[in-house]
Amino acid sequence: MSDGKLVILSDLHLWGPEDPLYRALLRFIDDKLETGDKFFIVGDLFDLFVGNKRVFRERFHELIRRLRGLGAKNVEVFYIEGNHDFQIESLFDDCAHVKIYSDVIHFDWDGRKFHFCHGDRINTRDLGYQAFRLLTRNILVQCLIEAIPGGFIDRVGGMMSKASRGYHPDPDERVARMFRNYACEQISGGYDFVIMGHSHHLDDMRFRVGGHEGQYVNCGYPRKHRKYIELRKGQAFFEMKSWEDLVIPLRPVQKSAY
Repeated sequence: MSDGKLVILSDLHLWGPEDPLYRALLRFIDDKLETGDKFFIVGDLFDLFVGNKRVFRERFHELIRRLRGLGAKNVEVFYIEGNHDFQIESLFDDCAHVKIYSDVIHFDWDGRKFHFCHGDRINTRDLGYQAFRLLTRNILVQCLIEAIPGGFIDRVGGMMSKASRGYHPDPDERVARMFRNYACEQISGGYDFVIMGHSHHLDDMRFRVGGHEGQYVNCGYPRKHRKYIELRKGQAFFEMKSWEDLVIPLRPVQKSAY
């Protein structure tokens, strides 16, 4: 039995049940999460999931069922909404073990202080995205999203999602520095760990400010890097771990000769 650990994933951008990464995540939940663990999803779990709409619930029903079922294993789920998945708080209204956050989580555990955020507010130079974020977080727009049919959101949002992923084989080093500077500021403010996503830049850095040392970690882009982050009680720093073995490409079904 586990004493409980922190397990962190972000930016999977799952597009549906036919996605090999989707099947891998189901195996990940079954194999990697143990009794007493705390599972942090740091935004953009889905490539598109806006509002509690049937079209998305049906597409990802197996994963939703897995997350809801983690309560039976005494696993807490902390879900930070990203820029591809938001306004989903009502999806888990009846699940006390699943907590949804729209921005930042300040968390204390094992005598250390943690700062979690998706990271989509950090690049303030991306004025187009910052305007989009403000718009989608506006209460009037949120009410409009509630009223719009899910199929329409799926079609329009799907096109916008593909255009706004912002992923490149070699992530922007300038943006990576912004994230590191933000992490250093949080560590200088007393946090021991800063965990972010969004940049798709795999990162693991330690900063010493005065006599205080802290760690910044980012899962990068799991579709490419195949990494998740784990911290057990008593460990000094998070570890980057691989889940390559769980990602099995789908193959055509072979018809029997009999």
